Amino acid sequence: MITRRLDNYAYSKIRTHTLVNYIGQLRAYSYADLVLLVLACGGNTGDLVVISLLWFGFLIFLEWCHRDAGRLTWPWMAWAAPWIIAICLRPVSNLVVFGVLAGIYACKKRTRILGAVAPLANGAMKAALISTIPSVPSSTLVLVSGVMAIRNLTGDIRDAGKDARENVHTIPVLAGYRGSPTWIYPACLVSTSVLWTVKGHLPWWALTAALAVELTTYQLTPR
Repeated sequence: MITRRLDNYAYSKIRTHTLVNYIGQLRAYSYADLVLLVLACGGNTGDLVVISLLWFGFLIFLEWCHRDAGRLTWPWMAWAAPWIIAICLRPVSNLVVFGVLAGIYACKKRTRILGAVAPLANGAMKAALISTIPSVPSSTLVLVSGVMAIRNLTGDIRDAGKDARENVHTIPVLAGYRGSPTWIYPACLVSTSVLWTVKGHLPWWALTAALAVELTTYQLTPR
């Protein structure tokens, strides 16, 4: 009886660890910020559904390509299915741009050039996501591209020590930086959430909810 209970407890811990690992890879903290951005750009429920499918498909595709240590692997259908559904729901040419940029960013660990331009690719990819919302002005797309590129760069600064050890040629690594300031990306994430709230005249309770998600889920992602 005791052995069975111990086995059940061990199995339960394994299942919990597996679930937390996969949930962490989906980065709810980043999604909360994305929801604010979609709302700030006047997106409706249909826009949010399409963008969510593209975004989570991208995150899974990224993990499927990188296969980082400490992160459980995904089957290819886990990213292909959301992308196929999104294309069926909104077959627009912008998705081709999104797909190309997603592929470029996913290959950031393979060459020096792609590692260096990864923040620009990430920012442009997120602008391509937002461009699926009808009537978004080009000035907003430029803003999103620039702000998100900077935020992605802060992620590279946070991971510079790890990237240097793994021979990933991001901008901070190429510049000779080897630190790992854990605060820099969360600080930038909060800043973008505030920016979208102010830009879209969103209610402050929406920002509060987003910040609560960011605070409680950021540490779930294995790093």
